[in-house]
Amino acid sequence: MPRKRIWYPTKTFVIKTHGIMLKKFGGHPGFDRGIEVFDGILREVKKTRGIYRKAAVLLRRLATGRIFDDGNHRTAFEVTFTFLQLNNAEMKVQNAQKIIRFIKNILFYNIDEIEAWLKNGQVPQEADSRSEEKFE
Repeated sequence: MPRKRIWYPTKTFVIKTHGIMLKKFGGHPGFDRGIEVFDGILREVKKTRGIYRKAAVLLRRLATGRIFDDGNHRTAFEVTFTFLQLNNAEMKVQNAQKIIRFIKNILFYNIDEIEAWLKNGQVPQEADSRSEEKFE
């Protein structure tokens, strides 16, 4: 049986998604590190195996890559959500508040944890308690 072709976002798609997010939620237009950062992100995603793992890498790297001056987390979520949809996978978590909280704390989660959250809705140990543990 032939392999199903995987859809990957393009630079144009990421930029357009960012524009939509700014119109919808507000924010400052413009680039921080620039769209060229996406080239490295996409290379890493393409080397990764498994659709949810690819999505986890995409989400974390877009959210933390500082491509844009503003709206990186929202853009990362929308691009990743679309990536999963167009590749016939779904994101388990649908609650907007839970999604926002997770994305805002994404630095506290590793790729395995992000993959599990996308695939099964399993929330890793709360980021707040992790940061408290570091100071104990």
